[in-house]
This record gives sequence, structure tokens and C-alpha cells, in this order.
Amino acid sequence: MISFGERIFNERMARGWSLREASAHIGISHTYLASIEKEYDPRSGNPVTPSPDSLLKICNAYGIPFRDTEPIFKSVNEGDLLKFLITQLRLLRKTDRRMYQTVLSDAEKD
Repeated sequence: MISFGERIFNERMARGWSLREASAHIGISHTYLASIEKEYDPRSGNPVTPSPDSLLKICNAYGIPFRDTEPIFKSVNEGDLLKFLITQLRLLRKTDRRMYQTVLSDAEKD
């Protein structure tokens, strides 16, 4: 199984996008995207864990199902993840009430 960094690198290459083109489509800086693809910050050598917001942007740009990023969330701060999810639910409530109700209904079934 390939890593998320390798997967998004392959997705970028398949589209023929440079780092700058891909980062413009995604909405993050090209240096941050490069670090995510490499899975470490070349300046510090530290591992890079993208924020949930950045993951969502990447998934939307490349058509990757968000559920495929689950292994990455194991290293994300739980509080940050909850804030992200709440923000996404609030946005969904404002933009698509029907989907919002479906999500809440499905969550109650589990």
C-alpha cells in the first residue's frame, strides 16, 4: 500500500501539474504541498502531518475519498480534529440542509 504522500504525488503527476499549479488548485502553498508529498519538512527533517482542512482541500482537488485519509488522523490532535468536524458540519448546515440532516440521522444509527 502506498502512503498518502506518494498517492497525492502520483495524482499530481497524472494531471501533469507542477507543484505551483497543484497548490493553486488545492489552496495551499507549494512548499507545504511538497512537504506533504515527501511526508517531512526538508528544512527541519520533521514529519509533516497535514491539518484536516488541508486534507479535505487535497481530497477535493484530486477526487480522493476523504475516508482514505483515516490513517493520517491517528496522528492528528483529537481536539483539532473535533473542531474541524464541527466547522464542517456547521458549513454543511448552512449550504445543504438536506445532507446535514442525513449526516445527523446516519450518525444516530451507529
